[in-house]
Amino acid sequence: MATMLLVRHGQASWFEENYDRLSTVGEAQSRLLGELWAGRGLEVTRVFTGPRLRQVRSAELCGEAYSASGRRWPAPVVLEDLDEMRIEPIFREQMPELFERHAHLRAIGDSMLAAGGDEARARIMGRLFEGVITMWVKGQIAAKGVESWGDFHSRVQRGLRAAQEFRTDGNLARSPSGRTVAVFTSAGVIVAAAQTALSLDDDKALGLAWHVRNSSVSEFLFSGERWSLRSFNSVPHLPDAEMITYR
Repeated sequence: MATMLLVRHGQASWFEENYDRLSTVGEAQSRLLGELWAGRGLEVTRVFTGPRLRQVRSAELCGEAYSASGRRWPAPVVLEDLDEMRIEPIFREQMPELFERHAHLRAIGDSMLAAGGDEARARIMGRLFEGVITMWVKGQIAAKGVESWGDFHSRVQRGLRAAQEFRTDGNLARSPSGRTVAVFTSAGVIVAAAQTALSLDDDKALGLAWHVRNSSVSEFLFSGERWSLRSFNSVPHLPDAEMITYR
């Protein structure tokens, strides 16, 4: 059996012009993970990331901390299929229409505008995000250029297979038994991977998504067609409560 460690990116930068970059906390989370893996003597044989800056940077910082111990960190390979759900057009273009058609979303939006402070706004934004994502998963929201939940799930499976089979020369070959592959991605990809391993329906899989911690590690075992979950959403590298974040 080989092991794949799916890592959610470190905390991103909410309410800043460029969300797709790590916050100071997110950078620290990523370094701490690298230090833990190095301290445990974990041999990472391949590293993959999704294409987002926050995913790539999490891998870079983890690798820097890991390499500081004298261990070799493989050069990360970007796999487009391990990107997060590509639903940004919904939030950029459809929110006024959704607020008009769905009173519960409009009420959340009004609450966010009235909230005082970034932390309160972030909590309410999280509720709005959950509401929109839930409708998208159920097929109640669709837009040009926005993949469906089914398309997203299929894309993730394709990306995971590529990460299992990728060889440094660019050809495909199954990862040998005992090897460890690290993948830096986002919560949606991790949940889709868990859904496959546990045969969850969409509602149960979506319920997991809101609990995936930043910089958490979910461990999967694979061999041939076997794909099984060994541990989920683990953060042993984050001993302090203030370092544990969800967005």
